[in-house]
Amino acid sequence: MTAMPPVVQLPPGALSRLPATIAELVPTHSDRFLAALELGYLTASADGLDGSERDALAGVLERATQSKIDHATFEAHFFDLDAAVAALGRRERLARTAADFGTDDARADAIRFAALVAMADGTLHGDELAVLAEAATHFGWPAERVSALVQEAAARVRGDA
Repeated sequence: MTAMPPVVQLPPGALSRLPATIAELVPTHSDRFLAALELGYLTASADGLDGSERDALAGVLERATQSKIDHATFEAHFFDLDAAVAALGRRERLARTAADFGTDDARADAIRFAALVAMADGTLHGDELAVLAEAATHFGWPAERVSALVQEAAARVRGDA
């Protein structure tokens, strides 16, 4: 699959701040935590899951479980999600995931979180942004709001915010 052109390109120096910025957005409620992981995975995998995106998600899981997440454990964790996406389609999974974010603040943080996971490779591509925009349709949000949240998240990592 060929990725769409970059929507956001992070400078290399900003990538070291990414894990801490992602950690600030991890929900503490278990349902929202799992939904945020799912949204991050669905977003980052839209153009193929890069190793750094996988590492970002594994890091979130490691902090939550306080145990090392190896490649096999990571794959096992997301195997069921991959199967659900294959059976039901990405749109259905996004609708289900979006339903777990009941407030505008939780929804905004989920979009920021997923965008940052997808930026773990330094770039947010158009196909990843499209997943976020589709998730936001379940919130009744326009694409412009998602773009603003993505730019805000990138500014946090760059140290502009």
